Amino acid sequence: MARVKFTLIEIVVAVVILTLSLAALLQLLTHSQLRVGNASEKWRETHMLIQAAEYIMLAGNPEEPVVPEEFFPYNDYYVECSVEETEGLPEEYKELDGQIPLKRWYIRLIRNYDQAERAAISIDRFAYEEADKDE
Repeated sequence: MARVKFTLIEIVVAVVILTLSLAALLQLLTHSQLRVGNASEKWRETHMLIQAAEYIMLAGNPEEPVVPEEFFPYNDYYVECSVEETEGLPEEYKELDGQIPLKRWYIRLIRNYDQAERAAISIDRFAYEEADKDE
């Protein structure tokens, strides 16, 4: 049986290739873990925003849209909401008799520690409450 002999240079090249391969694999795993963490955080924030928007749209007071703590139990975030007139409607639709006003609700998810806006949604909604007041 013939013995296989390797030179020192062949062993060094093999070790370098193995080291580079392991370094690339570790970098890939680290980057993947970061992406999973970011996706998880983004999903959580989107879920919080949608949860707040659902509450505001279904049970919120249009004069002062606020989400109570029992429906939004996240200490590290809060929600801001503002209601404005919807812009961009054609003039022929603005002053119709019996027209229910269309309002735009801006709902923003704000992180407490740095006051950064993490997610936002804009919802156009008929203001039935205002139509009832006018009658």
